[in-house]
Parts: sequence; C-alpha cells; structure tokens
Amino acid sequence: MLNKKALTQSEIEEEIRVAELDEREINFKGKTLSGLALQQREIEQPINLEGAVVNGAVSLEESTIKWINLKGVVINGSFYFGDGTIKGDIDMTGAKVRGGVNFVGAKINGNLILQGLSTDGFLSLNRTEVRESANLNSIEIKDAYQAGLIIKGDVYLRKAIISADLELTNSFIEGSLDMLGAYIGRNVNLSSTEVREILILRDSTIKGKLNTEGTTQKEIIQ
Repeated sequence: MLNKKALTQSEIEEEIRVAELDEREINFKGKTLSGLALQQREIEQPINLEGAVVNGAVSLEESTIKWINLKGVVINGSFYFGDGTIKGDIDMTGAKVRGGVNFVGAKINGNLILQGLSTDGFLSLNRTEVRESANLNSIEIKDAYQAGLIIKGDVYLRKAIISADLELTNSFIEGSLDMLGAYIGRNVNLSSTEVREILILRDSTIKGKLNTEGTTQKEIIQ
C-alpha cells in the first residue's frame, strides 16, 4: 500500500479558508498532515482530525477554536495547546502522541475527553480550566527517551480547575500524578490506576468524593 501524501501547511490553510467561507467544519478526517501549526488564531469553524496522522508536532498555542475532534489521531511529535481556548469540547479518545501533551493555561468551555490517550512523555493540565468534566480514563503515560535524556511520564494538574468531575480510572502513569493546588468541583475517581512514582494531593480541593479503590503508588503526599 502506498503511503498517503501529507498535506502541506499551505494546503491546510486552503482547507481552513474554504471551510470558513462555506461555513462547514474544517475536515482533515483520515488525512495525513505534515504538521499542524495554528498559533494565535481565531478559528470559527470546528476542526475534525478524527483518524488523521500528523507527521510532526501540533501547535495550537494561544488559539481560540470552536471545538476539535482528535479521536484516534496519531501525532508523531508533541501536542501543545498552551493558553488556548476551546469554546466547546475537545475529544482525544484513543489518540496516540509520540511526545508530550500540554494544555498548560488552556480554557475549555466544554468537556476535556482524553480517554484511552497514550503518549511517550508527560501530560500537563497545569492551570487548565475545564468548565465541565475531564475524562482521563484508561490513559497510558510512559517515559520518553530522547537524545540520551529521560522525560518522565508524569501527569500534572497543578492549579487546574475542573468544574465538574475528574475521571482517571484504569490508567497507567509511569511517573507521578501531581494534583498540587488543583480544584475539582465534584468527584475525583482514581480507581484501579497505577502510579509508578508519587501521588501528590497536597493543597488540592475536592468538593465531592475521592475514590482511590485499587489505586497504587510508591508514595502519597497529602
């Protein structure tokens, strides 16, 4: 089978332009992209990347997007959405990322759905605000090895604000789970999750119940 030709950045920009003119979703479903660089942009149409393959990094830094579908996407680089805004949901169910996944400072006005996400590197939700719930069930966050360095497979929720529930069950985190100063408006479910290093709950606020049934960790800091 021949490899699909990857869309260039200019071809990506053309699809965005036409989709906005036609007032339809920006459709990269099942496509192969060379990379995706949309920093500091106002994207009025939803973006569909379901089942797409991105051969480089995805950078959406400081952009505002209506909503984005990343179900089953394969990203052969990092994913960065620092200080960005999603007006609705962001769905990365079953996504595979060969680099860090970083939502630092992002604002998500709907749900954050990362169920089944796997990544080599860290997952950061530091200072992320989620207006609805965050679904991190069945994620796999593994250490990454780059140029002789080890990037720990940590999950960061430092000072994150999640207005409803945080679901993080049946997951594997090769590093630590750091919830220092996080605020969760309803329940936190960590059941049957393996944290290879430290579970940090110090200074976190959980308005509902905390479920750690079957959760394992080397050390817990409360």
